[in-house]
Amino acid sequence: MRPWIGIIIAAAIGGCGTVRTVSNESKAVSDLAEWNSYCPAIPRMYSGVAYQFCNLTGPERTGAHSDPYQILVDMAMSGIADTVMLPYTSYQQYKLGNMVVPSINPQMPQAPAQTSLAQE
Repeated sequence: MRPWIGIIIAAAIGGCGTVRTVSNESKAVSDLAEWNSYCPAIPRMYSGVAYQFCNLTGPERTGAHSDPYQILVDMAMSGIADTVMLPYTSYQQYKLGNMVVPSINPQMPQAPAQTSLAQE
C-alpha cells in the first residue's frame, strides 16, 4: 500500500463521528457543548450520525469540523461505521442511556417582556 493512502485513511478515521463518540465519549459531548449545539443529548446507537447531525445543525462557526460538505460526507461514513458497531452500541444504550451534552453557556438571551399599553 502506498503511504499516502494510509495517511488518508488514518485522517478519515480520526475525524469520523463514530470513532469519536465510541472511543472518547466525554470529548465528543464536550465538543458539542463547546460548539453550542442545540442537542441536549445524543443516543449511543448511531451516535456518529447523531454527533454529525448536531454538529451540522448548530450555529455557524469557523475552524476544524465546520465545513458542511465535510460533515455530510462524514455523516454518511459514520452511518456505515455505526451499523457495524450496532451490537456494541445497542448494549451500551440499554445499560447507560443517552450521552448528555452539558450546557457550558449561560441561558440564551431572552427578549424583554411585553408590557401592556392598555391600563385600566
